[in-house]
Amino acid sequence: MTAHPSHTLVSHLALVLIAALTLSACATTGSGKVAKLEQPVLPTEQFPLQAQSMTKSISLRINPNGLSANQRTALDQLAAKASWINGDPVNVEIVTSSDPRAVSAGRMISGYLSERAVSDDNLSQVSLQEQPADIVTINTVYYRARTYACNETWENVSATRDNQPYKNFGCAVNSNIAAMIADPRDLDAPAAATPTDTTRKENIIAKYQKGEKTSSATDDGAKGSISNAIK
Repeated sequence: MTAHPSHTLVSHLALVLIAALTLSACATTGSGKVAKLEQPVLPTEQFPLQAQSMTKSISLRINPNGLSANQRTALDQLAAKASWINGDPVNVEIVTSSDPRAVSAGRMISGYLSERAVSDDNLSQVSLQEQPADIVTINTVYYRARTYACNETWENVSATRDNQPYKNFGCAVNSNIAAMIADPRDLDAPAAATPTDTTRKENIIAKYQKGEKTSSATDDGAKGSISNAIK
């Protein structure tokens, strides 16, 4: 026995009507307004990669005879922490008053630190009106990449009906990335170019213009092939 064509048409229309009502229920709110779909949450939004800073300060009284032994010791300790050779990623700010003698003393301290492998890119000097004329303050700013305490609470990862991100989404990944960053200051701004970087770029461009390989020459001694003597 076959269904009557009119019955089949009615059934199709009923299915279309039910589907339309279902879609309208998902796309509209109770007031009849179209619901605004939320943008997907990215790991970097829930747990952003950030550089945290901490400032330590020392104050040196200006000595007309130059730096004292204790002041040199304090600056040597600071230079060991801020050295570009084996120090930490830090910025050093020298604060003086606008008095010419104070500014000159600040420059002397800056030169002293530069001679002890503190990069000029990490050194700065400012003059403030409220700074005592006989005191030079040295602010050392330390940086670290922020890490997060992950998985402190349990949640049902199968509850996807609301299409909401998990509370720990991206926490472990970004915390691991933060732990691998050598210089957290790179999260705030790109590193300053050095003369070595400029020379490297010039060499690469020169090789590219000549049609030569821009990579380093192959080191035959670094090959892992087995020696013919033991084959």
